[in-house]
Amino acid sequence: MHAAPQHAPRRAAHTRSRVRRGSRFRSAAVTGLILTGATVLGIAGAGGTYALLSARAETAGATVTAGTLDLRVDGQAAAALGTLPVTPATPVARAFTVTSIGDVPSRLSASVSATTAQEITANAQVRITPVTSAAACAPGLSGPLAALNGYAAPSLGRIEAGAQRTFCLEVRLNPGTPVAQSGQGIGFTMNITATQEAS
Repeated sequence: MHAAPQHAPRRAAHTRSRVRRGSRFRSAAVTGLILTGATVLGIAGAGGTYALLSARAETAGATVTAGTLDLRVDGQAAAALGTLPVTPATPVARAFTVTSIGDVPSRLSASVSATTAQEITANAQVRITPVTSAAACAPGLSGPLAALNGYAAPSLGRIEAGAQRTFCLEVRLNPGTPVAQSGQGIGFTMNITATQEAS
C-alpha cells in the first residue's frame, strides 16, 4: 500500500523530463524550418504538443521578354534647338517632338543644364509644357517657370510605343536682368528621359 505512492512521483518526474527534451528537440526543428519560410507552427490543444504544418502552391510559368526603348527628338537622336533670341521683354517658345521608336510604353521626364558660365545664366528661366501641336506652342503656357540651370520636369506624361508627342520649350529672362548682360549667350543642354512603364 505504501510502495506505490513512492514510485509514482519518480515515474511522473521521468515523464516530464522526456517531454521537456522532446519539446527542445521539436523547437530546434521548428527554428530550422522557419528559416525556409515554408513552415507554419501551431499549438494543438493543451499539454504543449506541437504540430508542424507546411503548404505549397504552384503557379503557372511566365515568359520574360526583353523590350526596346529609344527616343528621337525632332526625328534625331540628338537635335539642335538653334539660337533663341531672348530679351526680358520677349520670351521665346520653341516646339519640339519626342518619338518613341521602341516597343514598350514609357514615362517621359526632362532636365536642362547650362553648359556656359555667363552671368546672364542666373537670370534665365525655362519651362517645358506638353502641347497638342507645334502651333499651340507659345510663351505664357501653364506650368511653373524655374531657373534654367538645373531645371527638372519629372513628369511629362506617358508615351506609347511608336507614338509621338509634342512639347513646348519656353525660355525667358527675368525682368530685372542687368543691361550689362546684354548680348551674352547661354549654352544649355536639354535631356529627355524615358523610363519604361508596365504595359
